[in-house]
Amino acid sequence: MIPVLALADLEAGRPATLDRLHDALRDHAIVHVDARAELGPEFFPSLHEQTRAFFALPEEAKQALDIDKSPNYRGYVAQGAEYTNGVPDLKESFEFGKETAAPEGEEQPWHAGLYGPNQWPDASVLPRFRPVVEAYSAAMDRITLATLRALLLTLDQPADTDHAVTSGELCSYSRLIRYRDPAGFGAGQSRLERHTDSGLLTVSLQEQRGLEAEAADGRWVPVEPPTDVFSVFGGELMEVWTHGYYRACPHRVHNSALRAERLSYASFFLPDLRRPLVPVDRALSPRLSGPVAVPAGNSWLAGGRELIPTTPVGELEWARMNVIFPGRNNDGPDTENEEGQ
Repeated sequence: MIPVLALADLEAGRPATLDRLHDALRDHAIVHVDARAELGPEFFPSLHEQTRAFFALPEEAKQALDIDKSPNYRGYVAQGAEYTNGVPDLKESFEFGKETAAPEGEEQPWHAGLYGPNQWPDASVLPRFRPVVEAYSAAMDRITLATLRALLLTLDQPADTDHAVTSGELCSYSRLIRYRDPAGFGAGQSRLERHTDSGLLTVSLQEQRGLEAEAADGRWVPVEPPTDVFSVFGGELMEVWTHGYYRACPHRVHNSALRAERLSYASFFLPDLRRPLVPVDRALSPRLSGPVAVPAGNSWLAGGRELIPTTPVGELEWARMNVIFPGRNNDGPDTENEEGQ
């Protein structure tokens, strides 16, 4: 069973919680985090209400925010516009990220692609939408930072050095997701095909269940946390960062798991885009003394690629992002994995 950890216990770094976090990610590649006490009783109803209100907008209002109008992949994505492993996704989404300025110095292609503003619906139509979404983003930052700091402790790594994965400003991309009533789709169809996320950590929330994780023996296991409890799991960059010790979680959303319209939320985290990824120091961790290795097929290392110690994460991520949306320039990894929950 996937354990549920209290956010307060993660933030405090309590030894028993660290052990449960370690075991959950080693055994399941996923853990549940309960932040209800910290976020309060209005957080989740407001988030669901505003998300549903956005997707209920007229089609022309949503298309006015089409993601193709944004140089940094933010805005509305219609059903079927994104692909996972070559299959169009049966969902629509609203994509956003941190609104931060590009690094100073020589302009790079990934600066314009990964930094900049979000597209927002008209505040006169949805006045509460942006404040609610920004409160959600702040909560995801808090959960992710607590989890990463705890993971560093599970591997006997310092959390406050200049090259730690938690140093600088974590990068996140988020999406609000709506799956329509599955009645029009066959039971054998996936709403979102099997994939692993490419980033470091993913934080997911389901209003209605439907997410499934692949166990080590190939079985599909329903991901069913308590109501309003988040699911946190590793991506392919987690494998690179930990030398394969913590693996990415294969997952999907399948029609057989759905009974009605479904809302879900996902935030995908990367280290500071301006800095290179520095894998954990194996010499400091007894847990990494064994024969661990990054699994074959990891998209960051596809085609024999190596993560050069001086290459910023942003440069690598921009190359990968160009593969997600067909029809855009593609200088990235040879993969069509897309992320969503």
